[in-house]
Amino acid sequence: MFERSTAMRDEVERTIENLKRNGFSVNYHATKEEAMAALLAAIAPEESVGYGGSVTLQELGVFEALKARGQTQSWHWMPGEGDDRRALLARSAASDVFLTGTNAITEDGTFVNIDGTGNRLSGMLFGHKRVLMVAGTNKIVRNYEEAMIRIKNVASPLNARRLDRKTPCAVTGKCGNCNVPDRICRATLIIDRQMGGAPITLHLIGEPLGY
Repeated sequence: MFERSTAMRDEVERTIENLKRNGFSVNYHATKEEAMAALLAAIAPEESVGYGGSVTLQELGVFEALKARGQTQSWHWMPGEGDDRRALLARSAASDVFLTGTNAITEDGTFVNIDGTGNRLSGMLFGHKRVLMVAGTNKIVRNYEEAMIRIKNVASPLNARRLDRKTPCAVTGKCGNCNVPDRICRATLIIDRQMGGAPITLHLIGEPLGY
């Protein structure tokens, strides 16, 4: 199943086992190509698709693949001509399927995420038929404490740089617990059991992806 070291294999298997114990559905894919095929198969052509901001989904090219088959999609990262960002966020919030990445997955089977706008966090919780979450195994950490360290000192600085935000972490690569207008760490969400309002299926990929 896993072409990794014994330690990595055990870590991934333990994480999947605990995620399932917590009620989440999990599909493991050895490669990006396998994951893409599974995602396309999991979304019916007539379903509308919304997105949370995700470098992982961007790297996979999910939006382009669904666009090629005529899918109805709303992603504020991929506006069409004349599209309003606020309107795209609203349509995404009302979509049948919500596609998103995640900042961290703990070995005891929880998802930990931090947002600045909040659309990604709210989309994980409610308003959709289901949530399809996509992540590389690089997002796995031991516990909540390591999740916060990873988010604050890996994901957030890289996202701040990508967004050209004027934050200390964008310069230093480390969290300074700033209080500046461009701060992107504004809300923290821990999902420790399967949600009743928008059930989550994790597509876990045995490759490093995203931040």
